[in-house]
Amino acid sequence: MSDSASPVILITGCSTGFGRSLALEALSRGLRVIATARRLETIADLEEKGAKTLSLDVTAPAEQLEEFAKKAIGAFLEDIKAQFDTNFFSVINLTTKFLPHFRSRKTGTIVNISSQGAYLALSGGGIYCASKAALDSRCGPKELAPFGIRTMTVNLGAYRTAVAGSNTKKPAKEIDGYNDAHEFLSIFQERSGQEPGDPAKAVKKLLDLVLTSKELPARFTLGDDAIAYGEDTPGKAERA
Repeated sequence: MSDSASPVILITGCSTGFGRSLALEALSRGLRVIATARRLETIADLEEKGAKTLSLDVTAPAEQLEEFAKKAIGAFLEDIKAQFDTNFFSVINLTTKFLPHFRSRKTGTIVNISSQGAYLALSGGGIYCASKAALDSRCGPKELAPFGIRTMTVNLGAYRTAVAGSNTKKPAKEIDGYNDAHEFLSIFQERSGQEPGDPAKAVKKLLDLVLTSKELPARFTLGDDAIAYGEDTPGKAERA
């Protein structure tokens, strides 16, 4: 496969976790990768491996909260907004930038990374789960298929990434009485790095599906635990 014929993949969040694993796997397959992160120094090694690296803060377009709302519920509302800015609105903002190009070419693939949290109730994880559920849509394929655009949501199980460690932060203001939720979050963080899933294996299965399938399922579930919890959730599933 010549370089000019290789698919171009734009991957956000390449400093850690699935973004990094996916970028490395794509580069190893000779694909042309545009890797982004907020701080370029965190992905300098990807540039050395052949990726085009760009600085991108996916939450930058976020609107400012009204002053009275900040004063009324302050940090709690800001925590909610920050979660949705990162997990949902950033995806919408970036996707809408590419859609005109995809529509004009009558081709393109959009893969959104969601979580088993989209259908699994987690104590203390209501806002996170809501933001992931917002991504877990089957409307995209119906709306974009007429333009030749493939769309798929990936529901991940528990994988050894930073999501349970450095990427998990307690709210700026905790509300008394939610003892179970506070305890769950502490246990969640303590078990970081011990999750059953291997990101390297998962991204291989993900890229295999995207690169070899003419049609994609609206929903793709990855991981034994995600499959177990989502037995009634329609879509394709893989253990990794």
